[in-house]
Amino acid sequence: MNRGFVFIFRLAVHGIRMKKILAAFILGMGCMLAVQAQQHPCVYVAPADRASVLQKVKNEPWAGEAFAAIRSKVEKYVDRHQTDPEWITSRLAMYWKDGERYTQCYLKKQNWDYGEGNAPVPTVRMPGMRTWNKYVNVPLEDRTPYNETGDMWGINKLNPSEPSVKVPYKESGHMIRGNNVEILTLAENAAFVYWVTGEEKFARFATDIFNVWLVGTYYMNPILDPEKSCGSVGGWEPGGICGYYDYEQIHDDLVMHAAMAYDFAFDYLIRHPHAHLKAIGKDTKTVAAEVFKRFINIGLVRGGKSGNWNVNGWNIMLRPMLVLDHNEAYADGKGKEYYLNLLVNESTPYHDAIPDILKTYDRVTGLWPESPGYSFGTVQSLLDWAAPLKRAGIDIIAGNPILQKAAMAVFPWMDDAANMVVFGDSRGGSANFQTFENLLTYYTGTDNKEGVEKVASALNKGISQKKYSRNNAGWTGLCTYTATIPSVRAESNERASYSPHHRFITMKNWEGDYKMMFTLYGGKKGYHLTPNGLALQFYAYGYALAPDAAAYESYWSKDHGYHQSPTGSNTVLPGYTEGDITIHAMEPMVKEGEFVNDRELTPYLNFADVSAGEKRRMVAMVRTSGNSGYYVDIFRSDRADNDYLFHHVGTSMEITDSEGNKLPGEALEKFDKTWHEGYHWFSNLHKSDYNQNFIASWSMPEDITARLWMAGGEGREIYQVDAPPTTMNKGLTPGDICMPPMPTPALIVRQEGNNAHTHPFVSVYEAYKKSGPNVLGVEALQGDDGSTGVKVNTADGYADYLFTATDMQAHHPSKRVSFCGRLGLIREKEGQIQLMYLGCGRSLKKGNFVLESDHDVYAAIYMQHGVWYYSATGPVRVKIGKETKKLNEGYNQKL
Repeated sequence: MNRGFVFIFRLAVHGIRMKKILAAFILGMGCMLAVQAQQHPCVYVAPADRASVLQKVKNEPWAGEAFAAIRSKVEKYVDRHQTDPEWITSRLAMYWKDGERYTQCYLKKQNWDYGEGNAPVPTVRMPGMRTWNKYVNVPLEDRTPYNETGDMWGINKLNPSEPSVKVPYKESGHMIRGNNVEILTLAENAAFVYWVTGEEKFARFATDIFNVWLVGTYYMNPILDPEKSCGSVGGWEPGGICGYYDYEQIHDDLVMHAAMAYDFAFDYLIRHPHAHLKAIGKDTKTVAAEVFKRFINIGLVRGGKSGNWNVNGWNIMLRPMLVLDHNEAYADGKGKEYYLNLLVNESTPYHDAIPDILKTYDRVTGLWPESPGYSFGTVQSLLDWAAPLKRAGIDIIAGNPILQKAAMAVFPWMDDAANMVVFGDSRGGSANFQTFENLLTYYTGTDNKEGVEKVASALNKGISQKKYSRNNAGWTGLCTYTATIPSVRAESNERASYSPHHRFITMKNWEGDYKMMFTLYGGKKGYHLTPNGLALQFYAYGYALAPDAAAYESYWSKDHGYHQSPTGSNTVLPGYTEGDITIHAMEPMVKEGEFVNDRELTPYLNFADVSAGEKRRMVAMVRTSGNSGYYVDIFRSDRADNDYLFHHVGTSMEITDSEGNKLPGEALEKFDKTWHEGYHWFSNLHKSDYNQNFIASWSMPEDITARLWMAGGEGREIYQVDAPPTTMNKGLTPGDICMPPMPTPALIVRQEGNNAHTHPFVSVYEAYKKSGPNVLGVEALQGDDGSTGVKVNTADGYADYLFTATDMQAHHPSKRVSFCGRLGLIREKEGQIQLMYLGCGRSLKKGNFVLESDHDVYAAIYMQHGVWYYSATGPVRVKIGKETKKLNEGYNQKL
């Protein structure tokens, strides 16, 4: 777009004001630009921006490395293209064979059925099936040129060391589309290098690929689905999920890459049309506009009206929309402005526009209602749109603070290695820091200093943790990122977060070198969430060592039923798998109307006491020093028969008695009783009939060892099993263990004929490295009915007495101890009390030490460097020795 005609307006995505502004925008742009054709590039940069991009590449090391990486990935193919131009184009997946250059494809049961017609040129091959398979394409060099069958050579994702196999076309999953996306992405990158350097060898490479794709797509009609397996009969009929050229409109992404190759290499493309276009008397620009508009017009009436399908559908359409000329250039009057109006203002029966999209975000948490991958993928897409839309004259961030809140909501759901939490359909992995780069660009351009500081802190954190590097920015980063990231004060970490919709709690204590974290959550159907039971995960050393399984092949694969069910989670079966949860107590507390805590009682303890159905689980995280800590899990289930499931990554697992003697085990072919169909995924079963205290331990790379101490119970059987792999993503487990095909060692403790509400599963967990374990001994506290607890002896010299209750009656869980509350903790060293903690209660007493209140409070007294401190959420009476004090609400105050 000519800079003389660019104006930026602030788009208020609400009501009449927005409609008036957008109408003025469309009218104004039409009047001013009717006489002037669209300049290219125009989506992320204008021709005049080339100098600033070059300067960035020259002066900023990250930009120089990023550009060099783009160039090096494509240049070997570009150089080959100089002498062998068919090498790359012949590897496009096309209907190459004359007589079978189909112009009409048909679906049946969401798979390719057959094709009809014969175009004068090869046409683009449609993917063979909607569903995924377990294969990825072999390297480009090993693929079959002029492949007439569509059979693809594949590598098994679950076991990449296996020899490659030929996968039949109709079983090829996403391999066809993946092949073409890869080649069009090479064209896109080459076109960018051409725009920056002016070297025509890159333009020729990009143009030759684009031209083959363009004419091959031009002769294709939208797919037909006579039995409506994808929701409509296809063609141009509205409804259903099919795209113009894919089973799902949200996967119709060839056009995204083609549009950017077109934008960056536009001048060369126009001068070098495909020979067939010359023969039929058409020009590249006219045919490209027609093809781009087919993808857009189909996309506008397919896919999903709301949710991630809607956002991802717009994401497919946006780039081809932006490379179009203005409305007046087309006989139907539908150019850039027409289509942008539907995105930024006017929702339709098939797609919500941005104002309605933003209503989906929770105003309190900033979270999207779906699982983490979808939740943060949607805000990433919206912020990806911000720069190109602002260049087109539309500001979607101004007046919409929910976008920033949505972006920043990633941090409570991120571990200390900057990886996302895993639950529901999400697979985890590093947070996408491009979200913050997009906001940094915007805030810098609008001189928003507070915004700059917030997102710069996020980016600097990612860089310091080696989870993010600008050197991998790609061409979008080179076009849009600021030259530098300011150095700012680091943001403090929250200790707790809670999303009621997701039924998901995070607890963190990152005060010392030993970073502690756990998640506790209920199950939910829909929104890409899962009926996982009342589940938890334990973290240490930057990993979820006791994880939620997420190594399923696809939504359609058989193993999905294990990974996305309670059998893939750390929970208790049978019984509750999904439904509302009740938080009986939680500290640090997340107040109603907030997402994260604003205060905490002590540096030492986090806990949550949650029930769901007949289940109730209290999980506590107890710090003993800056380098050590442990977790306590007390799980009640009001059933006579229960299985406690605990998955843990490791290269080996051993079960011993409390003295370290290995328990004898009996190998079994199968369980004599199961509670869920997912049990059949457990293998290598070994059973021990043992009802006393025991220790399960796991060994891992990076010198990590973990131990779970569990108190004994009547009616117990202990199973050691191999569960399916944990993750498909590298970097989420120590040494990348428990990735396919490696199993995950798991523990199942079966308790029969002994109700687990009155006789719960009680365990203590820790992970440690070379320094050795900190937990030296664990014993159950045999208190009165309704109270359960443990004594934990540590290498620090502490004796911690931790107890819980399900009622608000006075209990005596240990000698000389009186307790009324949800959770109590007394820490002693050499017989002297160092800490007393009362979690949601009225009284905690031992000898001459007393914490009490007339109301339910959270309160603590603790000693640091010989000085007593107190914290309390309300009025409390504190007695130490002979002195009693009446204190009001306060946090970390000296006594």
